[in-house]
Amino acid sequence: MSELLEWLQRSEGPLAYLVLGLASAAEYLVPPFPGDSIALFGVVMAAGAGYSVAGVYLALNLGALAGGMSAYGVGRWIEEKREHRTPRFMRGQQVRRAIDSAITRFERHGAAYLALNRFLPGLRSVFFVAAGMARLPPWKVAVWGTLSAMIWNALLLGAGWLVGANYAELERWVRNYTYAAVGVLVLVGVVVAARLAWARRSKKSPPGSA
Repeated sequence: MSELLEWLQRSEGPLAYLVLGLASAAEYLVPPFPGDSIALFGVVMAAGAGYSVAGVYLALNLGALAGGMSAYGVGRWIEEKREHRTPRFMRGQQVRRAIDSAITRFERHGAAYLALNRFLPGLRSVFFVAAGMARLPPWKVAVWGTLSAMIWNALLLGAGWLVGANYAELERWVRNYTYAAVGVLVLVGVVVAARLAWARRSKKSPPGSA
């Protein structure tokens, strides 16, 4: 990782922008890949080391579009396989219900989820896979996914301009945001799980029971 960042620091040019785009795409297909770290470094390079702001912005957005649509294609492939022969890991009754429930929600609110995907760490690729399984139109996935990436990357570039070529400071800002976002997601998950458990318990309780 450090070797790649050092290479980017001294290699402004078409190949460097291609690497930024590929890094942006890879995090949708291999979530542990530190795509955000490389994207942040590109932002810092644009802010104070001679990289083209437009070049960095375009590379990150095109990479996000390519990665998101690839994850969408994976979702379509999974759904087609599920229709003809359910994969072993999907055969459990609870797993099937959870998948069907997620697909139903995406059929209703998929555009909103995709518009938020870049702001929800850890769920970006999941949203695109779910969109594929819900068979959302490809144009809608591309439009909303790209819009989300454009807003996120614009904010990153703005933050990079504020801190200058201070990669550590920008990374700290994004890391704090990630912690806050994950905390909110966990809280929402706990509340939803509690409500579902309460509703299930209420259905099981006989009428008039204490």
